[in-house]
Amino acid sequence: MLEAWELIRHVAEVLGMVFLPILGWMLLTLTQHSKKIILLEERVNETITHRLGILEENMDEIRQKIDDTTKIINSISMDTHQIKYNYENRDKKLDAIWDEVQKLSKNN
Repeated sequence: MLEAWELIRHVAEVLGMVFLPILGWMLLTLTQHSKKIILLEERVNETITHRLGILEENMDEIRQKIDDTTKIINSISMDTHQIKYNYENRDKKLDAIWDEVQKLSKNN
């Protein structure tokens, strides 16, 4: 029975000599890669944040241009209505003047 325990002890020592360094190397590698992944994630987040900032600036410029265009269109629409009103009003005035001229020519 003692030989079985010695055999198990020797096998455990051999496994410990082989697998413990491998396990330590794996943990070290995992730690180093996780640090690199964290740095990469931070860079990606900075890049995304920068690009989103640029997109927001562009969207603000586009919104401003849309607002300016809307103001111009509204102004043109109001001017068009004013011109139409003035044109109709001019026709009424001309008709009134023409009627007066005809009345005067009939009276003379």
